[in-house]
This record gives sequence, C-alpha cells and structure tokens, in this order.
Amino acid sequence: MKISRRALLRGAGVAVALPFLDAMRPERANAAPADPKRFVAFFAPNGTDPGAWHPRSEGALSADNLPPCLVDMKGFAAEREWPAGDAIWQDVTMVSGVNHQAICSDIHSPAMSLCAHTDGGGQAVPRKATLDQYLADHIASETPYRSLNLSPTGDTAVTQGFISFRDGGQVEDAFRDPITVFDTLFSGMSNPSGQMEDIRRRRASVLDWVREDARRLNQRLGAADRARVEQHLESVFELERQLQSTTASSCAIPSAPPGRLDLHGKFKQMIDLGILALTCDLTRVLILQYSNSWDLNFSGYDLPDGVGDWSDHFISHKLGDRDRATDLDGLPQAEASRIANARVVQTSRFKVRRFAYLLNAMKAASTPTGNLLDESLVLYTSENGDGDSHGRGNMPYMLAGHVGGFKTGRAVKSSSAPTGALHCSIINYFGIELSEYGDPKSGPIPGL
Repeated sequence: MKISRRALLRGAGVAVALPFLDAMRPERANAAPADPKRFVAFFAPNGTDPGAWHPRSEGALSADNLPPCLVDMKGFAAEREWPAGDAIWQDVTMVSGVNHQAICSDIHSPAMSLCAHTDGGGQAVPRKATLDQYLADHIASETPYRSLNLSPTGDTAVTQGFISFRDGGQVEDAFRDPITVFDTLFSGMSNPSGQMEDIRRRRASVLDWVREDARRLNQRLGAADRARVEQHLESVFELERQLQSTTASSCAIPSAPPGRLDLHGKFKQMIDLGILALTCDLTRVLILQYSNSWDLNFSGYDLPDGVGDWSDHFISHKLGDRDRATDLDGLPQAEASRIANARVVQTSRFKVRRFAYLLNAMKAASTPTGNLLDESLVLYTSENGDGDSHGRGNMPYMLAGHVGGFKTGRAVKSSSAPTGALHCSIINYFGIELSEYGDPKSGPIPGL
C-alpha cells in the first residue's frame, strides 16, 4: 500500500503530520531515493576553554580519553527538566583547529556562527547565506518548511537573536515561544492559535480529534509502520501535555498563574518540537539557538565550583575582565584562577549535556532506515572558541550523525583551516560536490 509523504491525520479542523513511513517510499525500483537527508545546527554561546575541550590527539575517541569538558559524553544523571542521558562519545566527531577569526570581526556575534564568508570588517552580519540556508536550497524543496529556526531568547538584535541568514544579510525569522511552534506545526487550520486555544480550554488533546483517522490508517499499514505511528503520536501527546501544563486555562481566572518556563525549559521543548518536525518531514533543516551571548545562566541547577546564578558570559571571562564573576576578587590569585577555570569546565559540561539530549532524542526517533540521527548531520557551534579571550582561532565544533557515510567516534585536527573548510566538508556529505567553499575559500578538511 502506498500513501503520500504529505498525508495527514485529520479530524474536526485539526491535522497532525505523520512520520516518514515505509508506505511512503516510491513503488518503482528506478524511482529516486526517498530517504531524506537532514541538517541540524545547535548553537551555545561563549565558547569554552579550548585546552579543556579539545582532545590532545587525533584518532579514535574512547570513554577513557575524553577531555574535562567532555566527560559527560559517557552518560549523566537527570537534572531538573532534563532526563538522564546515555553515552554519546561514539556518536560524535570532535573537530579542532578551525579558524573563524577572519570570518567575524566582532567579539560576540552569534549571527556569524554558521557563516563561512568574511563580514569584511563590517557589522558582523552574514553577507552570504549561512550554512543551514545553503543546505536548505538543496535538501528542503519538498518540505512544508524550508527551515525551522527555534530560539528561546527574547533578544531580537540582528547580531544576537538570529543565527540563520540568506544572501545579502536577509535574516531568517525565529520562533521564540514553544506553544506557537506547536500550534503552527501540528494544526492544519486557517486560524490555528484561536482554535487550538479552544481545544486547550476544554483540556482536550489534538490527538482526540484524529484518533478515528489514525485507527483507519493503521488498518492499512504494516507492523513496523503501525509501531512508528504509535510512537510518534505518543511523542506528540506527551509534548502537548507538557505545553498545556505551562498554559493557564482562559475559561476561568486562576488564583495564581503557573510559573513561566525559563530559557532552559523553553529550549528543551523547542528541541522536542524540532525533532517531531524532522520526524514528520515538515522540515529537513533545523536551527536551535540556546541563547544570545548574555542571557544564559545556570540558576536552579546547583552546578559545582560556585557557578551559582552567574551568567555564562561572566563565567567565560574568568578573571581580570570587567564582565566577570566578582566573588573571586578577594581570593589569592592561584585559588581564584583554579576556581575560574573549573567553572568554565562546569558550564561547558552543561552545554555538552544539552547537546547530548538532542542526540539521544534523535537516536530514539525511529525511521524506516534506522533512526533520525542516522539520516542527519548535526553541528555544535558557538560564536567564539575561547570565551575568555574571545579568540576564534580554535572553535569548539562537534559533528554527529551519519549522512553520506559520515564517521563518528573520532577526533580530527584541521591545522588552522578557515571555517569554509569545515562547511565544505559538511556540504559534500550531503552529496553536493564542492572543491572549495567560503571566503577565504578552502577545500574540505583532510580526513574529516
């Protein structure tokens, strides 16, 4: 039985997208391959401590040779809204030595984090399309959303609140509220927000409206596809339940509104929504921006070494900068330096755990050929390499996934290749053959 890739479950004005199924594959032996290729960018601000982040040598990673910032790749316990995570070191390739200094003239510009073309010493805004948009031109023509940009930051400054751009500095807008994302992606109505709010007032799930259509569809599917649809609908239901729990009903004035989600809670829900969008083939290009350069902090997480509620930006500057954690000012220099270094390791580990959540969730999302991570290439990026000095000569890049046969579980050194070399390597894995890319131009990184 063959069904359309654009098939939806419908009921009473609600439409829910389906994941990619075996039944959506072309029937003819000579048909073009239907297996999608996906790109995901994950941005976390303020770089890291390169000496504690990058593996010392090239070659295979192992659980025993991970640098201090990466030790949670071996697995970690739950913390607040984030569940415990399985080991990911075998799913990641660390790329060191990429030089982004010539690309961005500003010491803090998330806008340039996915760009491989110099800003020419100008406003630190891309003049050429960012990597995600270049790939969207080639892999996203068949999806409802050319790309999906999600960020919980409220900062809408062009250099801080956006990391996705088309040619000429044209910004790609970003969703900043998880509920708006859910309503937009998983309803098929002309006025989704109003009708979805009506559903919420009655505390009914969107799935209640499409269950009969799902039952009819399951009668036509094979066992593997039925299991895939059930897993997908359960994910939609669970995410919707989480969103409803943070939204006060408008049918009565509550005695006290529930607490609003902070940046971390919103970002987790955005990751979950982004994975659902990829699974449903609503988009094949997903951009996740954790924060701007200033607003990320770790209040409520009780991180070691006195991180407290200091901002990530202040922690990144260690000692001696105007923007620093001033509680270390009265300590002996050696002790203050030890703590400041340890704090950057702790905040870097925190960011790695959030990246690990994304990868583990992608591995858990099954597809006809394996899982979502198998069919994707995922890039971890930042606006700086060394958060203390603002140095961009050794960026903290990580790659995950297996698009085009990409191999993980290793460390690759680039020997000061410009950002275009990394992007050229990534683009080639999507079957787009380039000999060089970027400005300054460069061919792919050898061995990557």
